Amino acid sequence: MELKLPHRWSDLSLGELQVMMTSENLLERVSACSGKSVEQLRKMPQKLLEAAGEHIENLMNQETSRFEKVLELDGKRLGFIPNWDEFTAGEWIDLETYLEDFWTNAYKVMAVLYREVTYEVGDRYEIQKYTAKEDSSVFEEMPADLVSGTLLFFWTTRNELLHSIQSSLLRVAEEAIQLAKSGDGITSSTPSQEKTSSRWMPSLPFPFKSSSNTSAT
Repeated sequence: MELKLPHRWSDLSLGELQVMMTSENLLERVSACSGKSVEQLRKMPQKLLEAAGEHIENLMNQETSRFEKVLELDGKRLGFIPNWDEFTAGEWIDLETYLEDFWTNAYKVMAVLYREVTYEVGDRYEIQKYTAKEDSSVFEEMPADLVSGTLLFFWTTRNELLHSIQSSLLRVAEEAIQLAKSGDGITSSTPSQEKTSSRWMPSLPFPFKSSSNTSAT
């Protein structure tokens, strides 16, 4: 039996990575990367199966990262969130929830970060509004280097989003304080940036090591 396996990290897809990161079963891992069923693989020589597993394991240690603001998957043009100031509470809450178990929710994470492009001129573009009902299955074939690059980009730029959220929360708190009357026996205090940050900071289970080969296009 001939096995066709990915040659580079970038040849792996998000769907294949999901199996690599959640299963320790050699048959399942090789099946995900070769397109052969587990039943087919059970009939092949053990040495060949082990060699295939070793090849895949080596690929997992050759990570590269690449970020693209706009990409095409399954015939759809998808854009990364272009403006953190327009990132809604619903988007943030869903993203934070999905990131708690990234490999189970990997497609959904990408469906929050990337949406179908509705308008594009030069480097400027707009994306569809978030509905929480996006078809996340389109991200199954997202190349591994784009997955790691997207997560690296989000991780390093999340402070911009946090600052925007913190500013909004502090502004609401300050307005509430202005409306409060001291004679009502109500005491208020502006929430500290540290407390606000800890509340909104995502527990990002970063699945990849940092790579010196990260590039953005």
